[in-house]
Amino acid sequence: MKCNICEVNESKYKCPKCRNIKYCSVACYQNHLSDDCTISNQDASVEMVKNEQLYPTEDTIPSEKLNLLCYDNRLRELVSDSYLQKLLEKIDNSTSPNEELEKAMIEPIFEEFARRCLEIVKDEN
Repeated sequence: MKCNICEVNESKYKCPKCRNIKYCSVACYQNHLSDDCTISNQDASVEMVKNEQLYPTEDTIPSEKLNLLCYDNRLRELVSDSYLQKLLEKIDNSTSPNEELEKAMIEPIFEEFARRCLEIVKDEN
């Protein structure tokens, strides 16, 4: 996909604030921030929590459990791997993330990452 800012280069990143705009470089990111990025991370987090409360499903994971992911040393080691980062980026930027997720699950490092995430957030009741 093309960069939403310059519309020339391939987009490599997604704005961490609004999560809507895809960009290719620091210059394009700074241009985006100065022009029209209005949703803050805090606003996005609040919105996610509201949606979690309004539309819970059997698969909804409470935010308290999701926060536990930040403190797991093995998970930190895994996400520091550049290959895993590329797989996650590919899923995140894909127009068909379910297909990319299925492809990623055959990769041992992604499988370990997914298993570790599930172990951390599983309900032990």
